[in-house]
Amino acid sequence: MKEEGGLKGSSQFSRRGFLKIFSVSLASISGLLLGIPALDAIISPALKSRLTSFSKAGKIGNIPEGSPVRLTVASSAKDAYLNDTEMHNVWAIKKSNSDIEVFSPICPHLGCSYNWDPQKSQFECPCHGSVFAENGKVISGPAPRSLDTLPTKIEGDELYVEWEKFQLGINKKVKI
Repeated sequence: MKEEGGLKGSSQFSRRGFLKIFSVSLASISGLLLGIPALDAIISPALKSRLTSFSKAGKIGNIPEGSPVRLTVASSAKDAYLNDTEMHNVWAIKKSNSDIEVFSPICPHLGCSYNWDPQKSQFECPCHGSVFAENGKVISGPAPRSLDTLPTKIEGDELYVEWEKFQLGINKKVKI
């Protein structure tokens, strides 16, 4: 007696039954493998706003007090299932071991990189002439706001910085 698409007797599969089970299994595995990156791309942006990624910037003892110093921090960017790490220079000013202010290296005017001039004790943007005080306030130039500060945290003797980008050319600090 032969059952169509099922068991033949009690221990043998028919060719049709085997192909049916094999096809469904292969389609399920393929769907699962293709669906994971798609679900990650949909869910990740919702979780991204809640997750913060602080990067180690250096030991607090290595940062001189009262003078801006350039530090390098890493940031992770995720596009679907691809992860990319970018390195960024930031400016840190240590007021005390528990009070360190970190500035984004991007001029809020048009996004140029500014530098510290130790002779004049000020930050200067070479692109359009904006000048900033040591505390980040605008002294002169077309910059519409003070230098953008970045979130920091101190754990033990380590300084951690969270990389953020801000909208350029406006008088309010708006994260993008």
